[in-house]
Amino acid sequence: MDEGLISRRYAKALFEHAVSIGEETLLYQRMQILEALLRRMPEFRRGLASPMISSKTKRELLINATGKNAERSYLDFIDLVSANHRTDALLMIALSYQAHYRRVKHISVVHLISASSLTNTAIARIKSLAEKKTRGKVEFSNKIDPEIDGGFIFQINDLRIDASVRGQLERISRRLAQINKSII
Repeated sequence: MDEGLISRRYAKALFEHAVSIGEETLLYQRMQILEALLRRMPEFRRGLASPMISSKTKRELLINATGKNAERSYLDFIDLVSANHRTDALLMIALSYQAHYRRVKHISVVHLISASSLTNTAIARIKSLAEKKTRGKVEFSNKIDPEIDGGFIFQINDLRIDASVRGQLERISRRLAQINKSII
């Protein structure tokens, strides 16, 4: 079966369960922790997918790894995923839950990459403009990457605007390569 479909189904059911007990936001934060952990530690992810490790041990690992005082919805989720032998899909489920939560709560994800640091005022203004444009909340991250050589890369949800010097040079290079091929 399609892993994306499975993860979306689990995420939607988990969200509905969390809403029913008022834990959807706490669970959203827990899923962000789980996602970061699974991305940062591929060996942990492989261990959770291993049939050699018992469901009980996997449950304990998942509870301890994401922090103490786990929400009831998270514990129920871990039990369900373990019982159905879907621990190999945890990363996709965590991502799907976050996407579903953001969609329902009208939250956009904004990433800004700049060649040098921006003032707090500039960042606040960009965040405010993004919130007005999306008519919702914004999760904003700002990263400094001197390798873009100037300008910025702005991404809001699935829209990406590359106004970096490096991006412009790459586009010029591709265009010149196309022209060169057509000449020869």
